[in-house]
Amino acid sequence: EAYTYLLDEPHLKVEVGYQVEVSLGRRIASGFVVARYEELLTRDKFPYQLKPISGETAPIRSFHPEQLEFFKWISDYYGEPLGSVIDVAVPPSVEPKLRREIHILQRSVESLRGAKEREVMAAILDSSTFAELQRRFRHVLPVLRRLEEKGFIHLRNEELVELPFETTPSASWAKPEVTLNPAQAAATQSIVAAIQTGQFSPFLLHGVTGSGKTEVYLESIRAALDAGKGALIIVPEIALTPQLIDRFRARLGNEVAILHSALSKRQRWTSWRSLLEGSSRVAIGARSGIFAPVPNLGLIIVDEEHDSSYKQGEGLRYNARDLALVLAKMRRCPVVLGSATPSLESYHHARETKRYTCLSLPGRHQAELAQIAVVDMNRERPWTVASKHISVPLAEALKGALDRKEQSFVLYNRRGFASYLQCDCCEAVIECENCSVTMTLHRSENTLLCHYCNLSMVTPTLCSACNGERSETGEQKPGALVERGAGTEQIYEEIMALFPHARVERLDRDTAQDHESYRSILQRLRDGQIDILVGTQMIAKGHDLPNVTVVGVADCDIGLHLPDFRSSERVFQLLTQAAGRAGRGDRPGTVILQSRVPRHPSLVMTARSSYSEFAELELSNRRATGYPPFSRLLRLILSSQEKELPVQILRRFREHLENLRPHLSQEFSILGPSPAPIRRIKTLWRSHMLVKSESATTINRILHELLKLDLRTTRARFSYDVDPQDML
Repeated sequence: EAYTYLLDEPHLKVEVGYQVEVSLGRRIASGFVVARYEELLTRDKFPYQLKPISGETAPIRSFHPEQLEFFKWISDYYGEPLGSVIDVAVPPSVEPKLRREIHILQRSVESLRGAKEREVMAAILDSSTFAELQRRFRHVLPVLRRLEEKGFIHLRNEELVELPFETTPSASWAKPEVTLNPAQAAATQSIVAAIQTGQFSPFLLHGVTGSGKTEVYLESIRAALDAGKGALIIVPEIALTPQLIDRFRARLGNEVAILHSALSKRQRWTSWRSLLEGSSRVAIGARSGIFAPVPNLGLIIVDEEHDSSYKQGEGLRYNARDLALVLAKMRRCPVVLGSATPSLESYHHARETKRYTCLSLPGRHQAELAQIAVVDMNRERPWTVASKHISVPLAEALKGALDRKEQSFVLYNRRGFASYLQCDCCEAVIECENCSVTMTLHRSENTLLCHYCNLSMVTPTLCSACNGERSETGEQKPGALVERGAGTEQIYEEIMALFPHARVERLDRDTAQDHESYRSILQRLRDGQIDILVGTQMIAKGHDLPNVTVVGVADCDIGLHLPDFRSSERVFQLLTQAAGRAGRGDRPGTVILQSRVPRHPSLVMTARSSYSEFAELELSNRRATGYPPFSRLLRLILSSQEKELPVQILRRFREHLENLRPHLSQEFSILGPSPAPIRRIKTLWRSHMLVKSESATTINRILHELLKLDLRTTRARFSYDVDPQDML
C-alpha cells in the first residue's frame, strides 16, 4: 500500500529509492519512497493534513530510481504488491560499524606539560591505535580530548567496512589468462558488438561442459568495463564456489561485489552499497542478484541458465533467468544465457522462433569429452555386484582411478542412509506425521528426518502399526523395520568398505550446512586430500577439477518418474552436468551411469552426449501435450488444515474462470482442481489447479481476475505460481 507524506525542511533531498521512517498509526514504520511530487498538492487532492516523514533515523538510499520500473513490472507480472517486491529485492540496511581514528596534527611535544599527556602523545607518535591506547592507559579518552583541544590530534569516527571476501583471491583457484579458441573468440566478438551498440540482444551460449564458457563471460565483462559500463552475473546458488568468485576477482579486480545468502547482513549490505555508490561495477550473485543496483548496466550473464534454483519456490515466486531478459530489455543491453544443457524454452527460442541468437561452443576447450557407459542394473545379480549399489564396472573404474592417483565423484541424488523404513510383516512405511512423505533414515545421527518440515525422531526398531506375528512361545511381537532404498550415507559406507585405504568424503546438505564447510571440502578436494567424493547434485555443478577422471551415478532413475512434465529434462541435465566433471584436464574421463531403465531417452541421449537429439524429442512431446514452451502456465496452490477445503475453493475459482472465458480473446484450458502430488506438507492439506494458454497476456489477465476475488480466509493459504517449475 502506498501512502503520501510531507517532505519537510530536513528531508528535502529525499527522492525515489530512499528508505525512510514514517508514523503509521501509533507506530513508527520503515518504508521506501516510490514517488515524489515536486509541487505542493492541493487540498482538493488531499482533504486531510499530511504527516511529515520521521526524523528519528536518517534516510538511506536503498535503490536507484530507474530500478523502480523493473520492480513495478515484477509486481504486475507475478501479482504481488510493489512493497513485497521491494522487500525481497533490497537487503535490509545495517547501521555502520564505526572505528575511532586518531589523526596527528602536530608532532612537537615540548609544549606539553602534563606527564600523562606526554606519555599518551608519545604512544600515538609510535603508531598506537585508539584500541591499543585504551588497553594501555586507564581513562585515556579525557586525555585525548585535551590533546585535541590543544591542536595536537584530531579524533574522527570512520566506518569499518566488512568485505565479503578475502583481500586477495586465492592463487590456487584463480585461473590464469588463456588464449580463446576460434569458437570462443567468435562468441565473444558477437557479445562485445552488442555491448558497444547498446541494444537489447539475447544470446544463448550453448557449449558442452568444459567448453570454456567462463572465459567468454570474462572477456565480455572486461569489454563492458572498458566501455564504461557495468555487468551483472547470476549463477545457481550451488555454483557460487570460491573457485568461481576468485576467477572473476583475479581477472576483473576488487570492484566485484558478491551477493548471496551465505553472507552476513552487514557483508550483503556492504556489497549492495558499493554498487549503489559506484565503487563496484560488477555484481556476481545467486538468484536474488538479479536485483543488484549495477551502475550503467551494459551486460547481463545467466550461467547454467537451465538450473531450477533460479525459480523462487515461495513468497514472490520469480524466475531470475526470465527477469534477466526483462531487465536487459529495459536497460537496452545484451543478455547471455549460458548452458551445456539449455532449458527447452531457451533452445526453442534460439532454434525455432529465432528470438535468441545462438552462439555455439561445440568442443571442450582443452580436453576431450569423457567416455560414457550405461550399466543395466536389472542384469546385475546380488552375487556379482561389488556391493548393493555399486556395479562391477563402476567399482573397477574407481579402483583404476585410485591406482593412477586420480580422483573420482560418485553421485546419488538423495541424502541419508535409506529412503525409508518398512515393516517386514505388515509392509507399513514410516511417514512424517506432518507431511505425506516417507521419513529418511540418517544412520550417523540415528534419526529419521522429514526433508520437507525437518521433523526428526529417534529411529525405532519395531513397527508401531501392526501386531506382527505370534512367536513360538505364543507372544504377539510387532514386525521389524527394514531399510529400503538408499542415500549418500549408504553409498559412502559401501565405498569405504570396498576401498578401505581410500580417502572418501561426502558432500551434501548434511555435511555442508554452511558456506565455510562447503568451501573446506572443495579446498581439500583441490589439494588432492580426497580420492573419492560421494554426494548429491551439489557435486555435479560448477566444479573444474582437472584430476577428476571418473564419475559414477549410482542411480540415474531418481526423479525420472515424478508426476512432472519436466522430470525427463531435469534428469538429462543433471546426468550431463555430472558427466561433465570427468576428464577436464589432460587425462581422459570415464562416466558410469547405473539404471534400471537403461533405454530411457534421457539416459540414451546422455550416453551419446547428444543434447540436440534429446531436445527435439522432448519438444515434440511438449508440442503434442501443449506444455511450455508452447504454452504459458499459471498454477494455483491452496493449503489448509481442513482436508477438503482447498478443492472446494479451487472449484469456485474454476467456475469464475469459465464465466470469464467469453471476455478473453485468447483460448485457455484448465486442469483440475485435484490433490497435489505431495498431498500434505507441514500439517497442511494441499490441492492445485493449472491454467494453460498460448498467450502470456491471457495468463496475466486471469491472474489479476483471480486476485480480485474476495475469498480471503484464515482457513486456507493461497499461492499463485506464474511459469511454475515444480508441479509437486
